[in-house]
Amino acid sequence: MDDIDRELINLLCTKVGMLMEDHSALALTIGGLADGERKAAINELTYSSRKIAALTAATQSIAE
Repeated sequence: MDDIDRELINLLCTKVGMLMEDHSALALTIGGLADGERKAAINELTYSSRKIAALTAATQSIAE
């Protein structure tokens, strides 16, 4: 693995960590939200989860 691949992996993993951090409080407090807010929060978590999955798949592809 060359330096460019290592740097790209680091950047992608950093972005994954940032997304996880940004949405962790929402995930942990979703039970206290009203129904409409809860649905919007679940949609946001779903979207973020898909972004995280795509980023980790790209990372895995580079690492192989």
